[in-house]
Amino acid sequence: MKCRQLNLLLLLQQVASTWALSEFNAQFVQQVLGNMNASVAPCEDFYGYACGKWSEHYKDSNNYLDMPGYMDHKLNEQLLQALQQQQHATNGSYAQLWAYFVSCRDVQQPALNELLHRLEAPLQLEWPIFRNQSVSWRNATQFDWLGTLARLRGYGLNDVLLHLDTSVRHQNATHYVLLLAARSSAAAPLTAPKVEALYVSFGLPATQAKQLTALLLQLDAAVVQLTQQQRERPYEFVECTLAELQQRLPQIDWSHYLQALLEAPPAPDQLLHVTTLDANYLERLKQVLAGSSNETICYYLMFKLLYLWSDELPSSERRDLDCVIQLRGHMPLAMMQLYEQHYYATRRATTDAALLQIQQQLSLQLELELLQSNRMQLSPAERHYVLEELHSLQLKIGNVPPQLSLPQMNAYYQDLQLSPKDFYGNKLQLLRFYERQMMQQLRNVPRSLDFDLQPAFVARSSSPVKTFQNAVMVPHGYLQLPLYDARLAPLLQYATLGFILAHELQHAFGYFHIVYDARSHYSQTGLELLQRFDNFTRCLGVADAPDAAQQLQLSERMADIVGLRLAYDAYFNQQQQQSSAYPLVSNFTQQQLFFITSVQFLCADMAKITAQSQPAPDHGEHGERVNRNWPHLEHFSVAFNCSKDQAMFQQQPCRLW
Repeated sequence: MKCRQLNLLLLLQQVASTWALSEFNAQFVQQVLGNMNASVAPCEDFYGYACGKWSEHYKDSNNYLDMPGYMDHKLNEQLLQALQQQQHATNGSYAQLWAYFVSCRDVQQPALNELLHRLEAPLQLEWPIFRNQSVSWRNATQFDWLGTLARLRGYGLNDVLLHLDTSVRHQNATHYVLLLAARSSAAAPLTAPKVEALYVSFGLPATQAKQLTALLLQLDAAVVQLTQQQRERPYEFVECTLAELQQRLPQIDWSHYLQALLEAPPAPDQLLHVTTLDANYLERLKQVLAGSSNETICYYLMFKLLYLWSDELPSSERRDLDCVIQLRGHMPLAMMQLYEQHYYATRRATTDAALLQIQQQLSLQLELELLQSNRMQLSPAERHYVLEELHSLQLKIGNVPPQLSLPQMNAYYQDLQLSPKDFYGNKLQLLRFYERQMMQQLRNVPRSLDFDLQPAFVARSSSPVKTFQNAVMVPHGYLQLPLYDARLAPLLQYATLGFILAHELQHAFGYFHIVYDARSHYSQTGLELLQRFDNFTRCLGVADAPDAAQQLQLSERMADIVGLRLAYDAYFNQQQQQSSAYPLVSNFTQQQLFFITSVQFLCADMAKITAQSQPAPDHGEHGERVNRNWPHLEHFSVAFNCSKDQAMFQQQPCRLW
């Protein structure tokens, strides 16, 4: 009798659990359907159909304009709550977090000129804007523009006259080198109204501000012209030591430049990669600078710095959240560990398991395409190359080292001395801390923490990313509702995170990653595989030999087209062998619901984005991206019964694998 009662209880619990999951999924689907605009024809404008009413439900346009922005905003609010619980911490990294937050929250009338003042001592200069106007500027006849440029690089200023980064070595992507290049043609030029207004804000008379602005814009125009001319020149990629670089490009004292940057004499055998930088560019750069006074050159560097720092001051409207966003960029390890402890730890096991299972199915699907279809006609060696990289691809969830201890994290941040009463000093400390961490990669010694150091603008984002260490990193931000939950039905999981993971998985075989093998070594086989992309790019209507900018855009289109197919096939091929655990919605077929759900992470208030003239990302503007790439999966037209005369019908879908 007791046994029957126990079995009945277990059955009732199972039924209740299944019902609860069904209800949970039904609510999720209703949320998805609520974002739709059924008055739009899906075969004419699928993005408008799937996302047309999203902005009616997500109205806080001061904080976000699209679903990625909303997910970031939700994460920021959660981090704010977690951070406020650390206000009594007296030492360690959490105390450092709280100290910066308080200094940021409480700073009165934040101004960039105070940051400039604080920089004068470490830069070993006097900004001409602060000089006594009755006497000559002390650096009028002697100004070390190269050393100043290097020291400013140590606070994040880049792509001004020269471009310098740490980069992975071509022959071994686990080994870091310095990358030197000419100033990028994409660097933003100075504008007269903004420069003149800044001069006036520093207290200069309008007439003098106008004169100085004219001199500054003259120099900027010459630098822009120089950059554009350099872009049209053929260039070669060179790997060399510092000694070889000095012999190759003697126009610059590279040892002086690197010593100012690294704060120590550089090793003569320090490896560098040189690209888009040659003697012609440097000779013309010297001529351009010779045509301007030292004061104008110093002002030029100063205004470039002010442009860079324009978003580094907290706003008065959302001060608390601004300070949290800054901390995500400046101290990402501590902030993500804080989130882990307060929010993610309780669901890590189930969520990680679900994501790893999806990744495994996506990998199996791609392997199936390679072994059975082989549309690219890969040789056995090429297939082995792709499969080896596919099998070694890692999934890093949260970018938090496994079993990270508080003492380990405190040791990582031990050089910081942040004060709750010194916002400007804290800001400069953290900017310098990040750049020092980046430069420490040049030591090429095993890291004590398995943590991917990223630029602040990447660390402040929740978007997944493929790294050169053959891993897909999935930050915490996307791993919660309204985007994802491990309790969702498989169809909904594959349509959301499944597609996003498949998109990043394809990046492992895109223009910029396929040349590195499973051990992160530059490979001739990978280089040869690049040639296999020609049929795909021609199918998309792109001319042969795309330049770097076109390759970036093509890589994103390729990831969308391949990723959507992978996620779709991985789910529906699996479903042929097993039925869905719980019904979803009767009004739509499973195929239709898959496509509608796959677009949800791109939903946005496109009217406001267009009105603000925001630059389109490399993926393309959200609506254009969906309507251009989704039809390349032929199942889309079948699912919505699109005819040949409709915009979303693709006569010849493009396929890669």
